[in-house]
Amino acid sequence: MSWFVVNVRDTEWLTSEGGELQSSGSECTFEPASAEFEQVGIRIHVLPPGEPNGCYHAESKQEDFLVLSGECTLLVEGEERQLRQWDF
Repeated sequence: MSWFVVNVRDTEWLTSEGGELQSSGSECTFEPASAEFEQVGIRIHVLPPGEPNGCYHAESKQEDFLVLSGECTLLVEGEERQLRQWDF
């Protein structure tokens, strides 16, 4: 796959609302399932206030978070850290 430009409004948005899984807001992926990026994964995840992103899990690669709006609590290696808007 070569380079491309995509607008967030045009990406596929996924949600678990109303399903058997605990609601975890909505998220969009920028790469199609048929051509996932091999070295980087980029997602926008929109969570309602008080809603968890998910249970702790280990990634085999680096994982980063950028808070665009609001605040959240990040749990890393058993330590909580408060993140605010624009914290990375």
